Amino acid sequence: MDFARHCFVGPSPVRRKLVSVLAGVFGLALLGGANSLLLAQVRSDDVLLFTYFRDNGQAGVFLAQSADGVTFTPLNGDRPIFTPPRWPGQDLTRDASILYRDGVFRMVWTSHWTGRVFGYAESRDLVTWSEPRQIRPFPESLPAADQPGNIWAPELHWDPFQRDFFVLFSSTTPRERSDGDGSDNKGNNTSPYDNRIYITRTSDGRQFSDARLFFDQDFSGIDAVMRVDEKNSRWVMVMKCSRDPNVTPLPGRNLRLSFTGLDLDHPNFTPVSAPIAGTHSPMFSHPDALKSMAEGQSLLRYRDLWWLYWDEPAGHGMQLGTSPDLVTWTHVKKFRFPAKAKHGTAFLAPHAAVGWLDHTPRSAHQP
Repeated sequence: MDFARHCFVGPSPVRRKLVSVLAGVFGLALLGGANSLLLAQVRSDDVLLFTYFRDNGQAGVFLAQSADGVTFTPLNGDRPIFTPPRWPGQDLTRDASILYRDGVFRMVWTSHWTGRVFGYAESRDLVTWSEPRQIRPFPESLPAADQPGNIWAPELHWDPFQRDFFVLFSSTTPRERSDGDGSDNKGNNTSPYDNRIYITRTSDGRQFSDARLFFDQDFSGIDAVMRVDEKNSRWVMVMKCSRDPNVTPLPGRNLRLSFTGLDLDHPNFTPVSAPIAGTHSPMFSHPDALKSMAEGQSLLRYRDLWWLYWDEPAGHGMQLGTSPDLVTWTHVKKFRFPAKAKHGTAFLAPHAAVGWLDHTPRSAHQP
């Protein structure tokens, strides 16, 4: 199998040190004010988009748009905008994460429940896509105990301080699964999953750094998404605690927050918050703890609010909550997503860049 993994060629150590200092010491000044130097501002012609999949992700990536963040209308006649590559054993398109920057849409996705790769592709208009590539973030040279059994929910981000992209994803390694610390999903060392959150970086979508452990607070977690909290000069991360709802400590199947400084080369995450969505939280769609599980979340700063989208696949599907400050949340009960939509990513892009907005529905084109 042709794995697309290379050594990362990024900024020099001197430049990275300078960026670290700027992010850590002068971050507030760089971020402050209406003329923020580092963050992409919402443009007047931006449209709000949302990726999603159905069933097991075998049909492809779907796309919807919204004028208000509450009502989403499917594009391309509710047909896929991207279909799964015919990779043996890696033929799904789950958890698609799309980011638009410098005239290019970049997408990553979960290509299967098991395996050591995730998918990557690019497009100028969300219609015609580059040749999909398999990205293997863990070096083949690692011992078997440190090789992942899964690469789940890769989420693509832009780092305005390092001036490059990074992907967060979750994996379980044999070493973590067998360490006997009870941090796995079942809390008793019997679950096949004891996921941790990893990071890989890229400046061009072609060369990716070797994965490194990014977040570990001694519990199994997945679906990590980060955004810059400009007002407080920090990053916020929302992740799913994957532990069963009846285990202690940290009963799971819910979403929690953690915060860190602006330098992600040296993160200093706060302890995770109490649940904000899903089981054991104030925001859920079903009273049964087994049906209120929250996952597949997306976080967006939009119209002076934080918008949190998540999926309750065993309950009532897609959900929405908003907050002015990441502390007080309102569960928005009246909203509309495409039927049977499963989790994806909310993102903004210029209207003119989205080919599906002005064209007749048709099949997505891939090389």
